[in-house]
Amino acid sequence: MRKLLVLLLGLCAAACAQGQKVTVTGTLHRVMAIGGESTGWSIQLDSPLSIDDKQRDSIEVAYDNAKLEALNDQHVRATGMLSHRQGVETGTRPVLQLASIRVLNKTETAALAGSEWILEDLGASGVIDSAEATLEFGQDGRVAGRGTCNRFTGKVEITGNTIKFGPLASTRMMCPEALMDQESKYLKALDSAERFERRGSTLLIYSRDSEKPLKFTAKTAK
Repeated sequence: MRKLLVLLLGLCAAACAQGQKVTVTGTLHRVMAIGGESTGWSIQLDSPLSIDDKQRDSIEVAYDNAKLEALNDQHVRATGMLSHRQGVETGTRPVLQLASIRVLNKTETAALAGSEWILEDLGASGVIDSAEATLEFGQDGRVAGRGTCNRFTGKVEITGNTIKFGPLASTRMMCPEALMDQESKYLKALDSAERFERRGSTLLIYSRDSEKPLKFTAKTAK
């Protein structure tokens, strides 16, 4: 009975992974064998994707080859259903069966690139005046800043007005309890961010765990 239960749980885990709808952004590349022969297509992801309990930086995709050929080496947004494919040498591997794929325009990929912001309001609870929290957007899909006490770095994915941070990593310096509490709330809000609005020198970031947005002021405007 125990062996049967283990088998059923394994089958369930495989079935749950099958058919999951996934949307990703990244750069489409042709997969080449050692001899220079094309063996398929993959997307080098902007942000790691957790599949089968593993963090993956790229994923194999299946779609119309002629359409993929026209998008080779382009920064794209792709949506599809997650499945698995069995290979003789590679074993079982995840494959994204695409329903749609398109090139991201410059507005989507560089809406905040190169900008620097200072946190002015933490979800309508204000901030500690003597402790500056910041947010800096790089040119390569990277983000950095000061949580309040510690520095953090990571990745950011922007599509239209949606925004997703992570994973974020920070230093581990200890500070007074009030500063650590503000930092914890700030990083938690970034981790659950869903969308943003940019209004001139003001940036609002809305998180699913808070009714009020994070409010930032452009650093150059200080």
